[in-house]
Amino acid sequence: MVAPSLLLIGETKGRFLNLKMGTKALAYLPLTVLPLMAFVIIGVSFLSSIPLLNASWLGYNIALGPFGNQGLFGILPFLPLLLYTLIHVNYFEELYFRKDITHVVIWAALHIAMGVAVYVILALIPLGLFYRFIRNRYDVNHAYTLHFATNIVLILISLSLYIFL
Repeated sequence: MVAPSLLLIGETKGRFLNLKMGTKALAYLPLTVLPLMAFVIIGVSFLSSIPLLNASWLGYNIALGPFGNQGLFGILPFLPLLLYTLIHVNYFEELYFRKDITHVVIWAALHIAMGVAVYVILALIPLGLFYRFIRNRYDVNHAYTLHFATNIVLILISLSLYIFL
């Protein structure tokens, strides 16, 4: 995902403008982050105990990099590329994968290619449907801003946990 995003360097300024145009959607940020945190706290331990749902072809999330299991210093080198990639990928996810419910499910399933466990899809489908609702109610920029902000908050929470735990 990084290489195609690097080809879009000329569109980066436009993506920042898209984010700015969708800032009203940030009011919905608690409706994305809090359920995801509840999912992690309540559901992950149970769902990850089911072998089929815990299946992952990589064994780690490619967004965190192959050294994610080595703590904070295994992840830090990947953060700038991850943030840059999210600027572009999140926009195109909202543009192409929120057209209908089938596309939302495909979007969730594509995360398996990133190395996430199958149970993660159970959280991503409702989240994708919510982004679709925001896109339909407002526009793609609002869904994009909310999606990007959700990812940034999740990254910050993850980093905080590495630092303070």
